[in-house]
Amino acid sequence: ASPRLGEIRGENAVAAMKRRDGPIRDNTLWTWLPVGAQVLLAALANVASSSTLTVFNAWIFRQGYHYQWSLIVVQQMVCAIFAVAQVACIPGEARRVRISRKDYAATLLPFSVVVSLKLYVQNRAFELVTPAFYAMIASTLPVGVTALSVAVGSEPFRVVTCVAAGVVALGGAMIHAGEVALSPAGFALTLVAMSLDVTRLVLVQRLVQPLGLSSVGLMLLSAPLQCVIAAIGAAVLESGSVAAAASAGEFTALAWSLVFLNGALAVVVNLVIFVFVKVASAVAVAVTTPFKDLAVVMLSDEFVVRRRETTTSIVGFALACAASAGYNAWNIGVKDRERKDREMRERAAEQYVPLAGGSGSATDSRLKFAPMEEDGDEDEFDEEVDAHAGVWRIADAHNATLACVGTAVLVTCAAILAQLDYSAVMGR
Repeated sequence: ASPRLGEIRGENAVAAMKRRDGPIRDNTLWTWLPVGAQVLLAALANVASSSTLTVFNAWIFRQGYHYQWSLIVVQQMVCAIFAVAQVACIPGEARRVRISRKDYAATLLPFSVVVSLKLYVQNRAFELVTPAFYAMIASTLPVGVTALSVAVGSEPFRVVTCVAAGVVALGGAMIHAGEVALSPAGFALTLVAMSLDVTRLVLVQRLVQPLGLSSVGLMLLSAPLQCVIAAIGAAVLESGSVAAAASAGEFTALAWSLVFLNGALAVVVNLVIFVFVKVASAVAVAVTTPFKDLAVVMLSDEFVVRRRETTTSIVGFALACAASAGYNAWNIGVKDRERKDREMRERAAEQYVPLAGGSGSATDSRLKFAPMEEDGDEDEFDEEVDAHAGVWRIADAHNATLACVGTAVLVTCAAILAQLDYSAVMGR
């Protein structure tokens, strides 16, 4: 290579580093409020909306609405439409949506199946256990996530992690011991839902990190699949019951209003999470989880099943939340140090590669579909990937969303209409 070519490469590398190391863009939504006030308001809105949706779901099921799959169809349809709008509104997000057909079938599809099953089992559990008990048991989720992450190699084995997991497990045992009139079937469903949630969280790490998908991109790609899966469940397991209820006139305007209100709450929850991540971070959303669980306990005991929690359950819940929050704070510091070390190594490599004329490592790293620069520049490799028949981009995601949501609506409606008693309906 000529000396001039080497100089150009060096200048390009310096320019790229300046773009990355430049001042952070203002990401505030309400510029007339201090940033701290924005984060606090977003955190309160996240806790309130998420806990309200959980308690509202449980209240609907306990009032006699037993069609969990049908409700999931509505929720995931709303999430899919909202994800399309989010991707369109976030600068540069559309160019990050890319996934190979192999990863779509081998990774994203199993992930969507796990999430759909988790939602269904969780909704079934709400019919037998209170949301308060479910939320308190959910505070032990870090135990399962830690164990599975270490087992699959996603996280290294650390003594402090095991200690924290042990304390959280002790809190979970106290919650179980303090529960009054616990349904064995409900407890079994709760454990199954927790196991599926652990699998979901570990799969998220496998999806978001290696494939370079953001949380919004993951929702855009997975929500339509979950909608179809739920539609199949509704057609096979619930269409007969829904048709019989509709024929008997049990599906009143109030019932339909509650279903669509549930979908509207799902929109609010996703919108609040989007705002929260924008003004703070995804880590901040995770840190508010114990407060959301506490809000669920309070709302459940007041509006779903009026009761007072035992001292043993309260102490166990507080122990699990405190251990989980302390471990999360410690783990955030560890991850931050690891990220800084990784960025320093990457910067050193970027300075070395242009001077050496390139060794192919940059191309290898981009094969993992890492996010592109925010200034919109695309190189020859990106154009090559876009043209590759085995890689799906934003247009394919939109087509998949339309196809999946349309198929879900068609399957659900056809299964119900095929079993509807039209003489009873027309006679009313």
